[in-house]
Amino acid sequence: MESNFCSSKYTAAVYEHVTFFVMENKAEVTRSGALEIMKKNLAVFETKAVLAKSKGAEIIVFPEDGIYGFDYTREQILPFLEVIPNPSQLEKSWNPCNDPARYSNIEVLRELSCIAQNSSIAVVANMGDVQYCEESDPHCPGDGRYQFNTDVVFDTDGTMLAKYHKQHLFHEKAFNTPQKPEIVIFKTSFGVKFGVFTCFDMVFRDPAIELVEKYGIRNIVFPTAWMDGFPIMASVEYQQAWSRLTCVNLLAANQHFPLADMVGSGIYSCGDPLSYVYDMKTFEGHLLVAQLPDLNQECYQQPCQSVSLPSTKNDDFKQEGWQEGVPFHSKLMNDMYTFVKLDSAEAQVSVCGSELCCHASYITQSQKPFSGEMFALGAFNGHHDPEGYILQACVLIKCSSMEESSCGTATQTSSTVFKSFHLMGNFSTKAYVFPAVLASDVELIPAEAMSISGNVMSVDSFNKPLVSAVLVGRVFETDHVEN
Repeated sequence: MESNFCSSKYTAAVYEHVTFFVMENKAEVTRSGALEIMKKNLAVFETKAVLAKSKGAEIIVFPEDGIYGFDYTREQILPFLEVIPNPSQLEKSWNPCNDPARYSNIEVLRELSCIAQNSSIAVVANMGDVQYCEESDPHCPGDGRYQFNTDVVFDTDGTMLAKYHKQHLFHEKAFNTPQKPEIVIFKTSFGVKFGVFTCFDMVFRDPAIELVEKYGIRNIVFPTAWMDGFPIMASVEYQQAWSRLTCVNLLAANQHFPLADMVGSGIYSCGDPLSYVYDMKTFEGHLLVAQLPDLNQECYQQPCQSVSLPSTKNDDFKQEGWQEGVPFHSKLMNDMYTFVKLDSAEAQVSVCGSELCCHASYITQSQKPFSGEMFALGAFNGHHDPEGYILQACVLIKCSSMEESSCGTATQTSSTVFKSFHLMGNFSTKAYVFPAVLASDVELIPAEAMSISGNVMSVDSFNKPLVSAVLVGRVFETDHVEN
């Protein structure tokens, strides 16, 4: 009997970790004190790796900053860092668990390697890399060392497979930005090829989109410490949208730190949320395990869905019968959006702002849906504050109160049931448009429930209380233009 070439699957785990770290007096931490902190987190990693393996997982991903926490200065984080060799540049492969004497002061690398080896599971973790440099290096920092936010990968036998330096730092004063984006791809002993990037990298082209479009990678490991983002870029919302647009398997492991709105992890396949969690109520970690198809197999190949509809002028884009309400302005994630309120049980509405026109049609379950909750359609086209990258967005959202100024303020619950809705916008032809829907209590919907055609999102059988439906456009080529 012939085997089915397309039946290849693998089982993956992500762990949303409650990181133990020192909140105060960080300047007083020595290397021995740093190791004591990190070993507490690594002990949890070891336990979860064993549990994940018992559930059939072949790879486990841990979150960004999961070994030592966050909010360090450059000097404060130094005791937590190790000089991490680059496996791709070694003449002979290195297994830190078996050969710890090959390099000095690599206690964390050795422990991660042993976790992988002892549980026979591939391990992806995030830690700090320090690389000392000479004055002859024109880019060498004044203190004589580079410090990088770094992902490390170990195979199921503990062999070090890869390291990746985060390219797009999010206000991380302890770390340096690499001179150029790194493309890091690794293949595990169970035959699956992965790409890796970290947190804020997901918002940019390089290396995230580059891995998919140029190198054909369809499995991504994604350590992150993602906070807030409501209502357009909440953790699980944007994870699903990114996986949907690129049609990849995404293994996303977030911090669990509700006090900083830092929660939300998931395992997605071409936008389908196979397993995810968004828990702001407890202070416990979450292990997710799911089986995925290996999308690198030829029979699964699909093009990255980044093709946009042709851009049109605002006047051309308006359609017969669409209502334009009285516009008002309110801030959403620090940006000033132009909104119009929804006021009918069934309608077609439009709003325009800065050359971007957004249109929505919808049907609600109730004949008087907006007597106790306000919903609005919004548009934004401009530099996102404070990071400065260009954002184009069409948003159909629940406002947090009945005041116009509350539209854009984070809210996670809704009681207004929408039977169906369609959302579209005249995005730039060069925009990558990420589609996302959140139901009440941060519930994601299956990929098959949402239809995407160009820049048009259609959800025909929703029948749930809606929090947000968004199309988030990114024009990556503008990221390197001086403002």
